[in-house]
Amino acid sequence: MSDPKLEPGAEANEAEETLLDASKLEEQWHGYAELFERQLREGDLEELRRTAAALSPGDLSESLRYLGVDDTARVLQLLPPDLAADVLAEIDQYSVSALLQLLDIEAIADLIEEMPSDEAADFVGELEDDQAREILAAMEPAERQEVAELLRYEPDTAGGLMAKEFIAVPQDATIMQAVDAVRAVEADDREGLHFVFVVDADGCPAGRIPLVTMLLQPWSTPVDTIMERDPLRVSVDLDQEDVALYVQTHDLVTLPVVDAAGRLVGVIQADDVIDVLEEEATEDYALLAGTSEELGETSPVRVARARLPWLLGALAGEMATMQIMKHHQATITTTVALTFFLPAIMAMGGNTGIQTSSVVVRGLATGEVSIYRIGRYLMRELGTALLTGTLISACVMVAARLLLGDMEVAVVLTVAMMTVILSAAMIGTTMPLLLYRAGADPAIATGPFITMSNDFIAVMIYLGMASLLIR
Repeated sequence: MSDPKLEPGAEANEAEETLLDASKLEEQWHGYAELFERQLREGDLEELRRTAAALSPGDLSESLRYLGVDDTARVLQLLPPDLAADVLAEIDQYSVSALLQLLDIEAIADLIEEMPSDEAADFVGELEDDQAREILAAMEPAERQEVAELLRYEPDTAGGLMAKEFIAVPQDATIMQAVDAVRAVEADDREGLHFVFVVDADGCPAGRIPLVTMLLQPWSTPVDTIMERDPLRVSVDLDQEDVALYVQTHDLVTLPVVDAAGRLVGVIQADDVIDVLEEEATEDYALLAGTSEELGETSPVRVARARLPWLLGALAGEMATMQIMKHHQATITTTVALTFFLPAIMAMGGNTGIQTSSVVVRGLATGEVSIYRIGRYLMRELGTALLTGTLISACVMVAARLLLGDMEVAVVLTVAMMTVILSAAMIGTTMPLLLYRAGADPAIATGPFITMSNDFIAVMIYLGMASLLIR
C-alpha cells in the first residue's frame, strides 16, 4: 500500500490536522499502522511523533489497533499528553492491562488527568482493583476526588455516564459573572460546553442559558431574567437505556443529572449517549446469538466460557425434544414418512420465532414497541403468521401429496405446520415483552432460547397430531 501521507486529502503539517478520505478509512488506518511500524524500526521517532500528532484522536486510535501492545506503548510515549489521553481512552480494555505493564504508573495517572472526568472514571473502572488503587493514589487530589465520586455510581446508570465538567452560577448572578465563570474553566474542559446552568440556593437546577444567548446580553443583565427555566433532568440512578431514550425523545445535546436531593451533580453529553446505543446494540446482538462475550475478546478460553452455558442450555432443550420423539416412537415406526418433513416443521417454527422476537426486541430498544400495547403487536404478528402459515402449509401439502401420495400424512403436515407457525409467532412476540416487563433484557428471549423452545413445541405438536390423525 502507498504511504498514507500521500493519500488525497491527507496532507498534514504541524499546525493542521490531517484529514482522511472518508471513502477508504480502514485502508488508510492500516496504512498509518504500517508507517508507524516502519518508523519505529528505523528509529525515525520525531517524524512518527509529527505524523501521529497530526491525526485526529479517533483516527490515531483506530490506526494503533493494528499495532502490538509494545509498539502502541512506544507511540503513546511520543505523543503530547492531551492527545495521548484521548487515544488511551479509546484503546480496547483487553490491551490496557498489558499497556499498564509497559507504562509508568505516574505517566498513566498524568494521562488520565488529561481525560474528561467521565472517560477517566470509565477507564479506571475497567481496571483491576490493585491497578485502579495505584493509579488513583498517583493522581492529583482534585482529579482523584472527581473520579472517585463518579466510581461510586453503577457504570450503566446516569451517574456512571455523567461528567463533572459543567458551569453553574447562582440565580442572583449577572451575565458578567456567568462569562467570568466560563473564562475560569480550563481550556481542556471547555470542549462540549453548550450551556451555563443556573442553580438555586440548594444547588438544584433552576434554568439554563445557551452560551450564544448569554454573549448577546448586556453584562449587567441578571441571569434569571433570560434563562430557560426548569431544564429537563434525570436522576443519577436512572438506567442508561432510559437515559438514551430520554435524550433521543427530547433531542438534547446536554442533559443535567441530579442526586437524590435534586442537586445538580453532573451532565451527560450527546456523544456519551451514542456510546450507550452502540454498547446496548452490541450486547443485544451478543444475546441474540446466544453468548455474552465481548467483541474484542481474544482469549479462546474466555470466549468458550461465555458461549458454553447457552450451548449447554440448548442441548438440554434438544434432549427434551428427543424424549418427545421417543414417546412417539411407535407412530414414527408405523409411518416413517413423518420423519421426512420433521426438519421443515422445526425450521419453520424456529425461523418464525426468531423473526418475530427480533422485531419486538428492536422495537423495545428504539421505543417503537410499548409493553402497554402488547395486544396490538400480538394481533399483528398472529395475523402475519396466519397469512404466511397458510401459504407455507399449502405448499407443504402439495409437496407431501406429490412426493408421498399419502393424504393422511399430507393433512397432518398441513395442520401441524399452521399450528407450529402460529405458536412460534405467539411465543416470539410475548416472551420478549414479558421479560421486558419483568425487568430482564428481552434479547435473551431470542437465539438459542427461542430456537430450543420452538423445536420442542414443533415436535410435540407434529407428532401429537400424527398420533391422533393417522390410523
